[in-house]
Amino acid sequence: MDFLNRAFAQLSDLFRSMTPGARITTGLLSVVVVVSLVYLFRYQAAGPDIDLMNGVPVPPAELQQMKGAFAKAGLNSYEIRGTQILVPRGQRDVYMAALVDGNALPSNIQTVFDELLKDTSVFMSKQEREQRLKIGKEKLLALTISAMPGIETASVMYDSEVKPGLIRERVYTASASVKPKGSEPLDGARVRAIRQFVAGAIAGLKPSSVTVADLNGATYPGAETEGELGADNNVYLSLKQTYEQLFKNKIVGVVSYIPGVRVGANVELDRERINRTRSITYDPKATAVQEKSEESSRTRESATPTGPPGFQSQQPNAAARLAATSAKGTQESEDDSKRETTSVTDTTQEEKESVGLTPQRVTVSIGIPSTYFETVWREQNPTPEGEEPKTPDASELTRLRTEEIQRIKELAAAAIPAPKGPNETAADLVTVETFTAIAGEKPPVPGMGEKAFTWFGQYWSTVGMIGLALFSLVMLRSMIRAVPTGPETGGTAGALPAQPGQQEEEEEELVETAAMKRLARFRGGGPSLRDELSDLVKEDPDSAANVLRTWIGSAG
Repeated sequence: MDFLNRAFAQLSDLFRSMTPGARITTGLLSVVVVVSLVYLFRYQAAGPDIDLMNGVPVPPAELQQMKGAFAKAGLNSYEIRGTQILVPRGQRDVYMAALVDGNALPSNIQTVFDELLKDTSVFMSKQEREQRLKIGKEKLLALTISAMPGIETASVMYDSEVKPGLIRERVYTASASVKPKGSEPLDGARVRAIRQFVAGAIAGLKPSSVTVADLNGATYPGAETEGELGADNNVYLSLKQTYEQLFKNKIVGVVSYIPGVRVGANVELDRERINRTRSITYDPKATAVQEKSEESSRTRESATPTGPPGFQSQQPNAAARLAATSAKGTQESEDDSKRETTSVTDTTQEEKESVGLTPQRVTVSIGIPSTYFETVWREQNPTPEGEEPKTPDASELTRLRTEEIQRIKELAAAAIPAPKGPNETAADLVTVETFTAIAGEKPPVPGMGEKAFTWFGQYWSTVGMIGLALFSLVMLRSMIRAVPTGPETGGTAGALPAQPGQQEEEEEELVETAAMKRLARFRGGGPSLRDELSDLVKEDPDSAANVLRTWIGSAG
């Protein structure tokens, strides 16, 4: 506390010794210092350096809404880089509040459901409720398609109608407008994926009734029949693109360890869509399945004579007598045999049906950067520590290139079907070539002057406030450390110079006066005179000796 009292006493004496102009200047500088310190600690003037959405990409369509919300709130210290919004670190909450007030937050599934359930009531008609559900479903489909890889924005619309007639069937149609990233068009696989997704989300909708509009290319109308897959209703072209993408992905998977590799595939399809074959083969050896036989025997004899009519023939035992005396009659016998056999010839019947438009020949082309072989050689021949890197010989590099190309051909040949020709192998269908990678021009690096100018343009307000605060502190410190001078001893301009003895007496009076002023600050209570003298001796021994000499002379 004693230190504070002394400091306050010094400031009070200093302030009373100042002129009115110096007092006003000191007060203004003190106010500037306090305001500058409050501004530096209260606000942070920084450029846009933090992502507002924490790395979540913002679709371009929603960026416009967010920019409108920022403009409405008077915020303009942000920067848009691709799909990110960078804002000053200390103003992130302010920007988020502006998005909330402007209802411009990025859409997600939860927000779509919240909008569907918002402002609903039991008095809402069925048609209005169905219309709200339809709009919400379209938003969900568009949001999901936009989240697919390579898709920038998307919008979905669908409608339905009831066909007139006895069977009132409801027919659904839909269209999806898709903007891929960059200028690349949609591939056939992505078009089919979008069709299947939209058709699966709407009950009763068939994939053949979904039209996909590529905003970077052509429009893929719904197929005329459910079996067609699109690609301008060209089934051959659609399947060709699908197979080429399939084989390309397979080969990229096995050669992806090569930096900068390029892969292309070409597929030739069988142009027959359906091939049915039926063949019947007969067995030359017949097989009996039924056998039937009939046999019959018949005997016929002629009648014997009974003797002459009359009395002799009517006598007892006349037949025996007559038989013995007469000759025997004629006898006939007949045998019949019939046999029938039914035989069936064995037949073999084959019926084949094969689906056409299948790959008949697949050729692959692979491009490898020429620097890859040098990298492999350096990996196989590492340079010992402390030695300079070696350069591969042309013969070694050629041998290594031949081995690597053959190995790459074998890897790619295993991923494609074998050719049908007898004198051709799968490796013959793979072409591997090297190319010289041309490095793009590096963007110009800004110089120190440009960097300094840009940095000063972003932080000029902070630099100015810091400079003003430092200048104020220096001025205030110089004023506090200034010691007020004593009364002038020089006289007027026309006065005569003082004598030597008189000058010495005046200097002694000045020293005594300064010592008395120092003792005056201790009067009015406080420590004893002995303590005050001890402090005075420590501060200024000469002044203390003059004071004691004066007191002793006065007492004598």
